[in-house]
Amino acid sequence: MFDETIPAAARRFRWASFRGLLGLGLCVFGGWAIAQAPVPAKSPEALFHEADAAYQRGDLPGAIHLYEELLRLQPDSVPARTNLAVALAHAGRYDDAVAQYKEALKRAPDNPGILLNLALARYKQADFARAAGDLERSRGKNPENRQALYLLADCYLRLGRFRDAIALLQPVYAAGPDDRTVDFALGMALLRDGQVQKGETIIDRVMKNGSPGEADLLIGEAQLAAGDAKTAAPTLRKALDANPNLPGGWSLYGKALLEIAARDEAKAALQKALQADPNDFDANLYLGGMLRHDANVPEAVPYLERALSLRPASVEAQFQVGMVNLAEGHLEEARKYLERVERESPDFQEAHAQLAVLYARLNRPDDSKRERAIVLQLDEKARREGPKN
Repeated sequence: MFDETIPAAARRFRWASFRGLLGLGLCVFGGWAIAQAPVPAKSPEALFHEADAAYQRGDLPGAIHLYEELLRLQPDSVPARTNLAVALAHAGRYDDAVAQYKEALKRAPDNPGILLNLALARYKQADFARAAGDLERSRGKNPENRQALYLLADCYLRLGRFRDAIALLQPVYAAGPDDRTVDFALGMALLRDGQVQKGETIIDRVMKNGSPGEADLLIGEAQLAAGDAKTAAPTLRKALDANPNLPGGWSLYGKALLEIAARDEAKAALQKALQADPNDFDANLYLGGMLRHDANVPEAVPYLERALSLRPASVEAQFQVGMVNLAEGHLEEARKYLERVERESPDFQEAHAQLAVLYARLNRPDDSKRERAIVLQLDEKARREGPKN
């Protein structure tokens, strides 16, 4: 029975009718039956419009939520999935963005735009090797895209793949017209590959067309590559005075200062390099190496591990991480790294010397004796060949 305080009109409801009406969306509040109109579902088109509007006004959480809701309705929508990935990347959620781009590629294989955006997300993660692979695929479908060209060249430089950078940029440089970004990157690649004479041709072109400091930076790099760190240091300082934001400038300057034993100034320059770019391989390697050499091993570890993660094939980074493990008493880990260095660079004398010490600590006297003999052989070889120019 209904409560007697309910008006007569309401009492005329029969219980069976009331129960049936509940199934149609009625609710009871204070004894009254109130009809609730069903909320119409938003169409995919409306959701897409709302998500795009949220993104445009900078509401990234709102845009992400709306794109996710849209994908529940249309899981095969490539535009919705790629837009979601873009919003995730702009929110700094690069892992999630990469996952969405990869899902989009399952539905649109080898789409050059998606591959480029995937590469950008991986670049932000400092995953330069995978980013380079995505960019290579993207350029295979759209070779005229300059953004993909610049980004791929930068990935090659960061990975130490200087000859790949040269092969990529040389045809573009030859075809012209002048492109400062291409000129500068090609000059860097040639100089870092030891092709100083060819690099000088690029320097001349940069001097004519480049921005302040670019030519001096390339000249300083050439001087450093030629073994003249004493001349390179002021040249690089001049470049940085003209433009303190030159890519790689502070790490080059730090390296030059290290070679002339200006350690305090070198440390400050390398720290500036890492403030500008935490993924600068050289700055991580040299600063970590300095700290390890000064017995600041715990402080050195993150820099050296970052350097190795940026260039896993780098002999120098492998050696430094091996030395850190040796200093911390992780002898088996140290052995793995130092033996890898020995295999990849058999004339690396210091690696043999440290292996001799390590094998002695591991109670492997025959191996230690063999490594000491190799050190003596390399000493004799260096004596016969004389000083290198």
